[in-house]
Amino acid sequence: MASDGEAGWRTEEDLAYLKRWAVQVEGHVRELHTLAHQSGRLAIFTISSTVKVPANRWPYLTPIRTIVHGHIGGVVVFSQSQALLACSLVDGLVDMVLVDAEKKIGIQYGRPAELLQHFGITPPPSTQITKSYVEMGNLSAACARFLRHSKFQEFKANDITVDAVWLQLTSWFKVLSGRKFAIIGAGNIGFKLALKLVESGSSVEIVRRDLARGMLMADVLNLVKPGSTLATVHYNQDPLQACLYADAIIGCTNGQAVIHWEMVQGLKEGGLLIDVGKGCFMAETVQRAIESGIPIYRCDITSSIDGLVAAMERNRAYLSVEMGRQAWTDGVCLISGGHMGLAGDLIVDNYRQPTRFFGVSDGSGDMKRQWTEEDQRHVAWLQAQIASSRQSGERSAPEG
Repeated sequence: MASDGEAGWRTEEDLAYLKRWAVQVEGHVRELHTLAHQSGRLAIFTISSTVKVPANRWPYLTPIRTIVHGHIGGVVVFSQSQALLACSLVDGLVDMVLVDAEKKIGIQYGRPAELLQHFGITPPPSTQITKSYVEMGNLSAACARFLRHSKFQEFKANDITVDAVWLQLTSWFKVLSGRKFAIIGAGNIGFKLALKLVESGSSVEIVRRDLARGMLMADVLNLVKPGSTLATVHYNQDPLQACLYADAIIGCTNGQAVIHWEMVQGLKEGGLLIDVGKGCFMAETVQRAIESGIPIYRCDITSSIDGLVAAMERNRAYLSVEMGRQAWTDGVCLISGGHMGLAGDLIVDNYRQPTRFFGVSDGSGDMKRQWTEEDQRHVAWLQAQIASSRQSGERSAPEG
């Protein structure tokens, strides 16, 4: 068996696994396609990565979820080659492919050309395989050039996770101001979550092994939070102290079980435990928390994905149909969808078919507070057009 040494893998073993994985992906996407077809909604496929990298770097499937806009499933990969293989299996069978934009994969050397050639895949020119091929962590750039039939969209998986945790906390506590949260494992997700929480008026204790980096992160968070926010972020080397009287303990390590029962005993009554990093709580801690009636959850990102898909679809329609500027009659120009206008342009809901008037552009991205006589004439003309269109629509509307 040939070995590349640097990545610590064996070609034959990886190919054998990837063959089985490709069959699983095909079944996964067929199920996704069928569910979407039956419901008349979208089939969405995600390609993401994680810093929690297994030793063998083997990709795996993520579960299919039903969301408001359709059905979503996907894969977690650890190289561009694996991402391109997934693209080749799903392109045209799903409506949208969401690819992780965050660079979580380190440089890998020596991926052989046979890996993709075996599956009959020709990568984009900028990612052509050579005998001395070097793979970078940029999944989205490779996938964007490869996909031909399904819509491509970048997304930030870590930000979705942060939003999901924040939504769970605000749903549980209603108001976050004045609360205390302990974040165990202040990496990318922990840092972003700490900022979101302190901006909501919550005191945050962050715990990480690197003292210098932890203190620096706390200083940065306190520097960028709004000046009127009295709550602060504090770095704490002592996890027991950090968790004392906390409203929630949030595990954000890379799957390392570091939260033990003594830390949970300091939790406030009515508090909860959230495992973001999947495996942050020791098994005994989970067991004793459940036996004690303390709510303990894994982070679920379904609601955040739903919101992301809704925003993507709405933004796509917004940019293609509703954003623009158009000259009408008598010097009247309509703008909508956030399009910058000149002084005197009329801001409406849709520049092509206006039904609502919002204001008069001041030429600098805001609205005029005082109108000129010409502005008043243009507004009167527009309002007459809108009223006429409404009356015409009411007359042509079917009875009943």
